[in-house]
Amino acid sequence: MNSDASRPSNRLITPWVLVSTTILGFVLFVALLILITGSALRTDPPADSALAQMTIIPAPTVTPTAPTVGEPQELTVRYVSPEGFSIGAYVSIQNTQGAGLKIRPEPGTGSKVDFIAAEGELFVIVDGPDERNGYAWWKLAGFENPERTGWGAAAFLGLVAPPADGDE
Repeated sequence: MNSDASRPSNRLITPWVLVSTTILGFVLFVALLILITGSALRTDPPADSALAQMTIIPAPTVTPTAPTVGEPQELTVRYVSPEGFSIGAYVSIQNTQGAGLKIRPEPGTGSKVDFIAAEGELFVIVDGPDERNGYAWWKLAGFENPERTGWGAAAFLGLVAPPADGDE
């Protein structure tokens, strides 16, 4: 009978081999860590490396400004009638059954007649409107002869063209 203690062991991995391999692996791991972090600490990052940078841009705000006292403020308001008439518009005489439109020096039916504008004649509106005697009156200047000026009732005018930009 042979005893078990006298027999050689068939086991390749003994507890001493396992412990020494584990210690050797740990030592190699620590040495590798020291090597990697040491070289990273000794060298600066290259200038062309991609580093993330965050730029904070403040939101826009409204800066109130007050007009200076010395500068006059220009405000242009253009009245446009329901028919489309306004200063600078081109109109023609219409709806007079061929009798023409009485052009007066002042708005209203009470003033004298300067001349009678023919049906279809073109005018430019230069002033108005003025409400009198149940009519809206516009001051007209002749298209071909600007000296032919006076007030005419809007009921007998037809819009040919609105005013051009910049006309007053």
